[in-house]
Parts: sequence; C-alpha cells; structure tokens
Amino acid sequence: MASGEGSSAALSVVSSDYADCRVVAIRGRIDHTNSDRFLDELTGLANDVAAGGGMVADLSGLEFITSAGLRALLMADRAVKAGGGKFIASGVEGVVKEVFRISKFNALLNVADTAAEGVAEISSVASEAFPG
Repeated sequence: MASGEGSSAALSVVSSDYADCRVVAIRGRIDHTNSDRFLDELTGLANDVAAGGGMVADLSGLEFITSAGLRALLMADRAVKAGGGKFIASGVEGVVKEVFRISKFNALLNVADTAAEGVAEISSVASEAFPG
C-alpha cells in the first residue's frame, strides 16, 4: 500500500512470514488520508496469522501516527489474540514513541525495542529464520 502521493513519507506496509510469525514493516506516516486503508490492510494481515502464531508490527520506519492509526494497531492486536496468537509492536521511536507515551498506548500493547526481539518473544523457530 502506498498513499500520500507527492509526500516524502508515503505509507508503506510490507509483510513477511518467518515460521509462525508475521512481521509487518510499516514505514512513512499514518494520517487521515490513509488511516482507513491502513486499518483494512493491517487487520486483514492480522486475521490471516496462523493460529497460535504471532505478528510483529515493526514501526521503526514510522514517522507519524494519528489516533486512527493507533486504533488500527489495537484492532490488529485483538484479531491476532482472538486466534490464540501474540501481537507485538516494535521499534517505537521519535514522535511515534511520544504519541505512545502520551496516550499510554504502550500499556495497551506488548512493545519490544526491535523487531528481532519481538520475533524472539513469539517463537524461537521464527527467531532463527528472521534475518534481523
């Protein structure tokens, strides 16, 4: 998915599977122009996670997030947990980290420092396969 044409921070969502763990690298900005599509894509990826597996949302390349983007992360967390899996946000930095802190969102989601740490928390098999 790409949005915000003309913007240097167009939203990109790239998903890769490692054993029983899906890593979703999210880059750019989540704002009012793309939050609905982000919600649809992220929850679709979350609903598709293997039962008992997990999903790591790698936010290390995310520059900005609105409350609608936070809602999408929460919905993905719920979808993965409904399937018996574990959802972890990782790489929360800069402005996004400040938004998480102010909104106390880091208390709602499991947060790891890096995607590699998140993957390791979900599965040792996935951790061995994950290149990061």
